[in-house]
Formats: sequence, structure tokens, C-alpha cells
Amino acid sequence: MSSPRKRATLRDVAARAGVSVAQASFALNGTGRVAPGTVERVRAAASDLDYQADGRARALRTGKRSAYGVIIRNMRNPFFLDVLRGMEVQAHEEGAFLLIMSSDYDVAREAAALRRLTAEAVGGIAITPIGRRGPLSAWLTNRTDIPVVAFNCTPELSAPGGAPRVPTVGPDDGAAVALALGHLRERGHRRATLVMAPRELAADWGREEEFVRLCADWGLDGTVVRCPLDHASVARMAAERISAPGHDALIVNSDYLGTAVYDAARSLGLRVGRDVSVVGHDNLPTSALLDPGLTTVGLDRELLGRSVMDLLLRPQDESVRLPVTLAVRGSVAVLPG
Repeated sequence: MSSPRKRATLRDVAARAGVSVAQASFALNGTGRVAPGTVERVRAAASDLDYQADGRARALRTGKRSAYGVIIRNMRNPFFLDVLRGMEVQAHEEGAFLLIMSSDYDVAREAAALRRLTAEAVGGIAITPIGRRGPLSAWLTNRTDIPVVAFNCTPELSAPGGAPRVPTVGPDDGAAVALALGHLRERGHRRATLVMAPRELAADWGREEEFVRLCADWGLDGTVVRCPLDHASVARMAAERISAPGHDALIVNSDYLGTAVYDAARSLGLRVGRDVSVVGHDNLPTSALLDPGLTTVGLDRELLGRSVMDLLLRPQDESVRLPVTLAVRGSVAVLPG
């Protein structure tokens, strides 16, 4: 059995290229005055030896970090693929890379992910936090040295415990709720249901506040239903609601969960757009392929990711709200009267 290959060091690269360690470092980092031919020779040697710089050692030496952490609360939702692509493209342009973890709506996992990324000496953390006062709040009171950007959550006017306020990036939730609820209203609906995470897990509580306010202003019968935001749980909840008399219209916070309503309707022999209505959020490419197509609120998902990464790379106290549009398809019935 062969022994593991020894990791190449900067000294090995310098020896292969026939230069000093300092020159090799300058050539690889693009600093100092190094002749173009020497740079080319050093980089060829690094490639031949499969040399990889120690990011943590470099961070301690230079104060510059190339790794950035991302904590997502629901890795099953395909919405995040486009967000991560936007982040990765922006990071790559800046010579950085991402370490991606999932909390899966588990506060213990979120706390553990924050500790792990701190230990990895990341240059910043982007997070879709759990709840309004979850593990992120406690972590922030002790880690003011690491830039943090929260996304897909309602911005806080102030942070607890004297910690700095966290910059946020996300869709314009007020406009999103208004578009969804307004569309239902235009089609004759007098009642609507907003699907939310359990109170202690919900980070987009601003959506609920806007829903309640608009229902009151427009004279609509609005109901907020809370359940775990996974496909199976939402399908069960939807089946219970739509099996009752009357036409129910559900507003969900992702197209991923919108498909759960389709499954619930199919299991009861009902049809979306005729017997039950649903409005999604995210406008995923696959949502137009459903039968009928899902009416949904859309936004530029890659732009969201780039905006998150930009705030991490150039920290500033800012809340970015991205514009949203409504893609009207066939999932909302037209009711008489």
C-alpha cells in the first residue's frame, strides 16, 4: 500500500522554480516586483506540484481571507441553487470561495454551523437565519469581528444586546404580498391563507404583518397557518384545508412549497386553478411546467446572490430590497361575483 502523497509547500515550489521563497510568494500573490518570466515559471512549478496555499495561515499572516461561509436553512429548495450561483460567480471574480452548510431549520445545527465557520477563520458569513431571535442573535453579541449578511429575512431595525445591526438582502416582501393578495382579490377571492413557518422558526415575519394589514384594509378574510416548511408537512396541511367546504386560496413563500399544494389537491381528486388556488414565490423555471402553471412572485435570484456577496466583500450597514414581479399562469381560479 502506497503512503499518502506529501502536500507540497511554498518552499518546494520555490526549489522547483529555482527562486527564493519570497520570490515564489510574490509571484503567486501578484505582489512585489517579479519578472513576468519568473512569475510564469513559479506558477508552472505550483501547477506541477499541485500546490495549494494554506488559507488559514495566509489569513493569520496577511489579515486577508478568501473563504466565506454560507448557512442555508432549507437546502431542498431549488431557489437557493441560483442564489448560490450568483454568490459563487461574484466570489470567484474576487478570488474567494464559499463554504456552504445547512441548518435544515434546526437551531442546534445553525449554532454549530456558526461555530464551525468561525473556527475556519472565514472572511464573512451569509445566512438565512432561523427565527427572529435564533442562534445568530446570541452569536453576534460575541463576534463583531466577522462580517455577516442575512438574506431572505425581514430586516431588523436594531440588533439585540447591543450587537451591530446585520445588513440584509431579500425580495421586497411587502410588494410580494401585495401582488399575491391583490391578484386573488381581482379574481373574486374574499378569503386567503398565508402559509408561514412556526413562530419560533419564521424569519420573514414582515410578510405576515403586511398580509394582516392588507386583509384588514381590503376587507378580506385572512388566515395565517403555521407548519414546518417541508414538502410533506405543507401537503398534509393543504389537504386538511382544501378538503373543507369552500374554495381556499393559499399563498406560500416558495414555488417548492407550491408543488405540495398540487400534490394535496391531486390526492383528493381536486384541481388547482378550479377547486383550489395557490400563489407561489420565486418563479422557478419548472413552475411554468406544472399543470396548470403556477402563478408566482418572481425576482432575480442570481442578483440576490451577487448582492449578498457584495455586502460580504465590502461590508456596510445596508438593507437591500430587490424588486418583484407577478407571473400570472393558471393556478388561481376566477370566482363569481
